[in-house]
Amino acid sequence: METFKTFMSTEKNKITDVLQQETIHWSSYTDKDLALCKKSIRHLHGRMNTSIDVKATDYDKQIVLADIKYGGIYRPRDCKQKDSVAIVIPYRDRIEHLNILINHLHAMLQRQKLYYGIYVVEMSLPVQFNRGLLANAGFMTAQSIGNYSCYIIHDVDLLPLNDFNEYKCSPNNPKHLVTKNSKFKNDALPYTDYIGGVLALTTEQYYRVNGFSNLYFGWGGEDDDMHQRIKARNLTIVRNAEHIGVYLALPHNGDSSNPPNPYRDLLLQQGAYRMNVEGLSSIRYIRKSLEFRQLYTWVLIDCVESEIMSSYSNLRISGKGYIKKNKIRTHSKHYVKNSNLHVASKLRVNSPSRLLRRQIVRRT
Repeated sequence: METFKTFMSTEKNKITDVLQQETIHWSSYTDKDLALCKKSIRHLHGRMNTSIDVKATDYDKQIVLADIKYGGIYRPRDCKQKDSVAIVIPYRDRIEHLNILINHLHAMLQRQKLYYGIYVVEMSLPVQFNRGLLANAGFMTAQSIGNYSCYIIHDVDLLPLNDFNEYKCSPNNPKHLVTKNSKFKNDALPYTDYIGGVLALTTEQYYRVNGFSNLYFGWGGEDDDMHQRIKARNLTIVRNAEHIGVYLALPHNGDSSNPPNPYRDLLLQQGAYRMNVEGLSSIRYIRKSLEFRQLYTWVLIDCVESEIMSSYSNLRISGKGYIKKNKIRTHSKHYVKNSNLHVASKLRVNSPSRLLRRQIVRRT
């Protein structure tokens, strides 16, 4: 077992202690002498009276922090779980929502007696937000740390309102945990194939669909692309009863770094054709930081948008359009830590805004 250095109230993080290390294997902690956890509703509350006025300070810190290891890892004391769950939260600039969600999840998941860890994955500026790429990076990081059996990709602004909504995967098919969402009219899902918000996949299912697409920079499209992947693998979506998967959407203004994706429809047209070669198997990013904070593991990543998009420059869309390879680039060096070595890698970098103007063109 490696020795981990604790940074006590450093200049970088004065609020809480932080553990910083390349990899930490919580799976080395054993609970072999405990009996398996039995499914029980004795500790559950059912429907919770949470409103949009909720604050992180509304949660009992003593309950939330009980038995949580650094990195937001929790195991029940009195029994052991056969499965383990990683909650992956793609994140940017929503600290108030994040604090509420983290406290809400810890309180609920402990009542469900789950073995789980929470991973917050953030994209560094000025790269546009990319939920699919962040989900893939979170999956890879969580797998290297805890080798979980279930991965739940979770929006930062959605709070589950019923703790009967068990945060576990379905063994045979991906599970969409949302049946009602307060941000939509009458709380109803906008269309039948909608799988946005909170999606659970086993490790095998995640690999089978090759993860999320990495090409959706900006808001929208990655969930519909994922649905195409699920359908192409002859899988179906599993949901709970309608009154169980109820979620409250926390209000927020538009994000300037997450504008609507103007190429959503074009990318979706060739999603099924692309899925075998693009996704988890082709992800490219640099992990700039990994911190085991008190309530979650924080991962900061960076990527070069032009490098990702230009790799698929010849994929045609409806026989007429294609993603154009951007030739206007400059060079810079990124240093990434790999074990005990510092490796310098030359990456081609260009302005994201310039890339967006040239990404997709139409043939006449």
